[in-house]
Amino acid sequence: MPESVLDALCSAINSHDPRQVAACFTADFNCERPLRPYEGFVGHDRVQENWTRIFAGISDLRAEILRHVRDGDEIWSEWEMRGTGPGGGTALLRGPVIVTAADGRIDWARFYLDPVTHRDETTITVSGVVAAPAEQVFAVLADPRRHRALDASGTIRHTEATGSLTAVGDTFIMAMHNDMNGDYVIENHVVVYEAGRAIGWAPAAPGQRPLGQRYTWCLTPLEDGSTEVTQTYDWSGITHPPALPHLPVRSADELTESIQRLKSVLT
Repeated sequence: MPESVLDALCSAINSHDPRQVAACFTADFNCERPLRPYEGFVGHDRVQENWTRIFAGISDLRAEILRHVRDGDEIWSEWEMRGTGPGGGTALLRGPVIVTAADGRIDWARFYLDPVTHRDETTITVSGVVAAPAEQVFAVLADPRRHRALDASGTIRHTEATGSLTAVGDTFIMAMHNDMNGDYVIENHVVVYEAGRAIGWAPAAPGQRPLGQRYTWCLTPLEDGSTEVTQTYDWSGITHPPALPHLPVRSADELTESIQRLKSVLT
């Protein structure tokens, strides 16, 4: 199926190997940048050069195809790419990409991807030190059955999980309750997984795409055997207008209290 060229490109970007990305394009690939025409080029060698530079600046970049549709020879798609920028903040790009393909590789594209801008802050980050090794801390965070003990918001009722998380793409169901929605269910998608170092998930309605917010925990081992724990709540991906006035749904105090509860669980 021609749409497989999009899947191949997405997988290549998420491999962080510029050679794999370049291999998704024909030798005479024609790239058009309608919003920045001077950035257009011809040739897959330029693809490898460009992505080498991108991965050097955003080493944890991850791409996702939000939707796509075919129109004759053209495949229209919407993309989101995010990672950690050189300054430590979230780098987020969104936009449509239109491609055609020949012999299983992309031979022409119009790229409209551009950085997302926000009027206000869209992340909250807190840190604390836990008197336990990083592997032990990670084991708690990777077990959804233990998340209710860490919940400072009081919204988690129970978790429908039988084991620990093992990779990006894993999902787990949580029964929730709050004053606005009453009882409801969310399906969390694992979006960050580095064993012993980092884990994060993005909530969604069951069977749907994540809503655009995510919770990420990063662990830094310290010389004395303890672990610096950094938790980030990021709602930069939410675009649904009715949801925007209610953001953020978590406070810095609640995130800090979650780390305190993590300390208690580990003692």
